Amino acid sequence: MITIFVTGGIGSGKSTLMRFFEAKGAGVVYADEVGHENLHNAAMKDELRAAFGNKIFDSEGEIIRSELAACAFSSSQNTALLDSITQPRLYEGCLRHIGDLGKSHEVVVLEMAILDGRDDFYQKADIVIAVTTSPEVRIARLMQSRGFSEEDARNRLANQVPEEQRLSIADVVFTNNGSIEEFESQISLWWEHEIAPRLA
Repeated sequence: MITIFVTGGIGSGKSTLMRFFEAKGAGVVYADEVGHENLHNAAMKDELRAAFGNKIFDSEGEIIRSELAACAFSSSQNTALLDSITQPRLYEGCLRHIGDLGKSHEVVVLEMAILDGRDDFYQKADIVIAVTTSPEVRIARLMQSRGFSEEDARNRLANQVPEEQRLSIADVVFTNNGSIEEFESQISLWWEHEIAPRLA
């Protein structure tokens, strides 16, 4: 099995890349989805309750994500506390999904926007791919595809991990400043040269 991790900022083109991999028959895992699954984990709920109180839960005992975010991002200490509770379980869940897919797929790809070299989790991959895009192109895409105002788009980018951190851990960097066709051509060329021969 070839394990590929994909990282990149919002609006960079990770979704296009993941669709390409899926079309090639790869198994795909999305860290965001694993994170959402984990919000139903009883042990993690207990830890989050102890850390942030009952206000982050609804009447059914489920986590209110907006409340959790408001608490967690109110200070750098709270953000670190949230990460210490959720991050190990996120990694564990992603690796479990990768292992399951690896039983039936030759290539498994994990998309994880927060992959930035903050720890050594990226070393679990055979290949780390970073998708990078100029800020102006990214802002235009966010305004067009997600309906953000320019101010909202710039604020989102300002709160993202510095691009240099992602690029520093990448084995492969795709620059996606042009059309989808140009991006897909770039990916396809790489696949044919680097991955297809390993699967032959």
